[in-house]
Amino acid sequence: MKRHWLTISLIASTAFLPLAQAENNCRLQLAGDSTMQITSPERHPDFGWGMALADAAKPGTKVFNFAKGGRSTRTFIEEQRWEELINNTRDGDWVLIQFGHNDASYSKRERYTAPVDFEANLRRMVQDVREVGARPILLTPVVRRHFDDEGKLRDMHGIYPSLVRDVALDMKVHLIDLFELSSEAIVELGVLNSIDLFVHIGPGVHPCCAEGRLDNTHFTRKGSQWASQIVIKAMADNGLTELAQCFKEIQ
Repeated sequence: MKRHWLTISLIASTAFLPLAQAENNCRLQLAGDSTMQITSPERHPDFGWGMALADAAKPGTKVFNFAKGGRSTRTFIEEQRWEELINNTRDGDWVLIQFGHNDASYSKRERYTAPVDFEANLRRMVQDVREVGARPILLTPVVRRHFDDEGKLRDMHGIYPSLVRDVALDMKVHLIDLFELSSEAIVELGVLNSIDLFVHIGPGVHPCCAEGRLDNTHFTRKGSQWASQIVIKAMADNGLTELAQCFKEIQ
């Protein structure tokens, strides 16, 4: 696959930190869906990659995760979650915006967002972030693990990743093409080796699911770490020292 992603940098402010930590100076806001959100291991067997991103942050880095399961750009705005995020955003913050999973769910009308509205919502989000002096980063949705009978990865997102790329290009927004990067990584791992990144559990293994759960969208702890490392590596690989220094070195 050809990569279409722009590099990103991160400069933000932290307050009330010891001098040694204050040199880090990174603040990050996250907006997205269940693949990014904070979960409770007691209630759910899956982990959002935003949790692992925060775990990988160096002391002094602030990661505020507003992502919520089942939300599309439309419902995230309607429920005023976006307003809450903007109210928490300071001048100089970076705001990571990852949607597309639920926007593309045509059969689930309560969350579905038509392509034209999805694009308009992304444009609004970018503008809102810029108006408060912060810096937006658009991410294409992380891949779903769906292989066909021939072992080829199926595209489950349709036009939505392309719309994110189009908005990023048109509005000159930093882009992390997480869909493409994670797709390449899943294909390299293959059908069997990628299973343990996603929630495949048997009956009685977790209180949530008496009959078990075969889920190719949501991550295990290992999977969340895998996805977050893709994001961090995309930073490091492009010589973004300010951003890379906000996170622990990839092992």
